Parts: sequence; structure tokens; C-alpha cells
Amino acid sequence: MPMIAAYNDTQFMNAIGLTQCPDPGSVADTVEMLSIPVVRPTSNDVAIRLRASSMHIDEVYAAQGTALGRFYGPKVATPNAPHVLGSSVAGTVVGLGSGVDRFSLGDEVIAIPHHQMETGSWAEYRCVPQERVMLKPSKLSHVEAAAMTMAACVAWGAIRSSKAKAGDHCIVVGASGSIGVMVLQYLRSLGCKVTAVCSGKNAEFVGSKGADTLVDYTGQNFADEAKRFGISYDCVFDCVGGRDIERDGFKVLKQNGVYVTVVGPMRYIGEHKLSWYSLLKVVGYVLKRMLITLFRGPRYRFVGSLPRNSINAALDQAVSHGLRMPIERTIPFQIDAVKSAMRLLTTHRAKGRIVIDFDRLGDDGE
Repeated sequence: MPMIAAYNDTQFMNAIGLTQCPDPGSVADTVEMLSIPVVRPTSNDVAIRLRASSMHIDEVYAAQGTALGRFYGPKVATPNAPHVLGSSVAGTVVGLGSGVDRFSLGDEVIAIPHHQMETGSWAEYRCVPQERVMLKPSKLSHVEAAAMTMAACVAWGAIRSSKAKAGDHCIVVGASGSIGVMVLQYLRSLGCKVTAVCSGKNAEFVGSKGADTLVDYTGQNFADEAKRFGISYDCVFDCVGGRDIERDGFKVLKQNGVYVTVVGPMRYIGEHKLSWYSLLKVVGYVLKRMLITLFRGPRYRFVGSLPRNSINAALDQAVSHGLRMPIERTIPFQIDAVKSAMRLLTTHRAKGRIVIDFDRLGDDGE
């Protein structure tokens, strides 16, 4: 097999990473294309030749040390110890540790997302413990699988937490984003009626994914619209964040409804490094809201489901109902393309995912 022979014969691989710790907002200007030693599997590892890796805004936040307000920044980033970015993995098995018994050379696989920020996937090869590897669904291409996996886990975890069921009337705030559009599609696959909140320019896009009703947040307030038409919702899914969304969300819920946020009370919390005091205030607020609403009114739930607990059901539901993550663009594994994509990510205007396609040639080779 040429892929396996290439892996066995080569000593160095290309990777995109940092050789210095960047300031917030400067990651796209700091990343480099590096040549580093090829990773080799330990006894329990599966060596994977990357075919696709989805780009996530949290990867940028982690690289600059502001993910979740202050966590997961690289401890070291030097020319001799570079920090390689990237988390999602879709690819082909090219090497096996001596203790691996679940996979064979040539298998097409994905990595199960980790519950903490992970790194190392913007490279030609990655080694992953076999417990965190699973066969790629055959109906998904590598690009589709990489685009979907993380968002599917988060979205399905949110829906499972809400206990939404057929016939429920749900509203998704931020329905054109990567998580929101998967929540929308999953709800429709369950037989729920869905109102989507997004900008007017994304109305056609969101409508094509199954929304029954659209609210353009640039000119309408979804709580005011619900009051005007006498609508109450069983579930509100917040994929944007902020206390204003929460306030309006609770206004439109039925007494036994559920407010599920995948973001929390602070919008874009990963953009800035918070003090410990500010971070603890956010955590305390979430815990207080969850506790108080256990005893009266609609429930408040902050979703933190571990991906390993939701990935099988999430992918099964998606594949069986033909759901897909919309892809904003696919890019080659080239530094200028990755830098441009990172800048787009930080605008929060991408519809769906940006995916690095390792099999795609650059512009001068297409």
C-alpha cells in the first residue's frame, strides 16, 4: 500500500503550528508550516495518515491561551518544541502499535473527540490511542466526517439533555452556525417543529436545512415575535451565548420547558483571557441557574456531554437520516490557506465548517 510504504519510509512530516506563544488575536499571523519528525505509534496507538481535519474557533482560542476564558494555551512553543494545532481527525490507518487489536492497516477511521482541548491534527500524520479511534461511517467522505464529528457530538448531547421528542416546538438561536445547524437538523429528524433565529442573509440557508419558521434577529426579537403570535416553546437551544438570549429564552418557554445552552452566559468567552475571579463568576452563575431551576419554572441546562458518550448515537442518527454538516469551504493543507481560514473563523460569520482537505492540491496544482 503506497500510503503505508510512504509512512514507513519517511522521517519528517509537514505540520502547521507555533514556535512561539502568540498574543490573543495574533494566531493567524504566528502559525508556520513546519517540518518535524514523523510521529510513531506506541504500543496502544493507531498511526493515522490525515485525509481531512475540520477547523474550529476553539482551536484558535486554545492556541492563544484564552479557551474557556483562560485555559489550554500551549505551555511551550519553540523551534525545538513546536506546538502543532488541530483536533479533528479523519484518515487512513498506516501504522499499529504492538497492542492494537481493533484495527487493521488501511482502515478508514475518525478519532473520537476528547473532552479537553487537543492538538496535533494539522499534520500529515497523527497517533491516537485505539480507545479513541472508530471506523469512519462508509456513507461519509473524509471531509464530511471531519466536518461533522465534533458538532454532531455537541448538538446531540444538547438534544439528549433537553429530552426533545416528536411534536415538540423548539427554537434554535444561532441556527446558521456549526452547532446550531446540526441541532436544527437533528430536531427535524426527530419530528420536532423548529423555529430558527439567524440573520436575514442566512434565511435561505437555514430554511433549506428544515426550519419551519425563521426569525431575523437583525430586525426582530424572537421573544417579541413569540408573544405577538401567542407561541410558547418546549425547548430553547442557545448556540450564541449571553444573558440577553437567556432572558428572552425564558420568556418564551412553557412552564415545564427546557433552556439548553452550549455556550453559557458570556458570548465569545474564548476571545479574552479572564481573571480567575471573572471565570469563577461565570461558573458560579451557571451552577446557580441550574440549581434554582430544578425547583421552579423552566429548567436551565448547560451542556457538557462527553463526546465519547454521544458520538455513536450522534453519527447513527445523522447517517440514517442523511444529515450533513454544511461546509463553508475546503482548503488545501497550505499555510496561506489555513491563515486565511483562521481569520474567517474569528469573524464568527462562517456558515458551517471549514475543512482542511489533505488530498487537495494547492491553487497552482488544481
